[in-house]
Amino acid sequence: MFGTVSPFDHLVPSLGTALGASGDRPDALANLMGIIVNDGMRQPTVDIDRLAFGDGTPYQTDFAAHPVPRRVLNPLVAEIVRRALLGVVQNGTAKPLDGTYDAPNGSPLSVGGKTGSGDNRYHVFGPGGYARGERVVDRTATFVFFLGDKFFGTVVAYVPGIQAANFHFTSALAVKLLKVLQPQLNPLLKGPVAARSSMAFVRDKGAKLSETIINE
Repeated sequence: MFGTVSPFDHLVPSLGTALGASGDRPDALANLMGIIVNDGMRQPTVDIDRLAFGDGTPYQTDFAAHPVPRRVLNPLVAEIVRRALLGVVQNGTAKPLDGTYDAPNGSPLSVGGKTGSGDNRYHVFGPGGYARGERVVDRTATFVFFLGDKFFGTVVAYVPGIQAANFHFTSALAVKLLKVLQPQLNPLLKGPVAARSSMAFVRDKGAKLSETIINE
């Protein structure tokens, strides 16, 4: 038996959380995807894994991080979710991404994810339930994804404030962006996981691609 606890220390206190529309940051979504890729194990985020002082001198001192993974999901649950995420790309709302990425051996890379769009606004109602107006907050389009079993991340398109009323994009925009980025990401995907890149954080069994946020 495996214990199962929440992947996060807390959930954002919002009714939107029940609909999957909580206020969690893009980084939190990427971390959740990393847990699924790692079969339910949460790998601590490490931006700097080694510090070296006085190399080649008698006072040489090295500090190295040794993050300890923690199980937060039953591996069977993680596998079921992973299959569902694969289906989103193969037959669902992220279908345009299917077949875009290849593994180092030339075979199709397994790609999965979840799309989400947000047209966030306050509706004002008067006596009797009549609509009196609304206030636009922002518009978002998100795609949280994994590429193979080593890379994962979040793509977000975001328009803040009243100008969001002039935009009508959906999560298809975020999916399109990840597809357009294929030439830039391909060398990273086909290189060694340990290779340093400005677009990746190295993990024990995965690297988190830095979230891409578009501000219109």
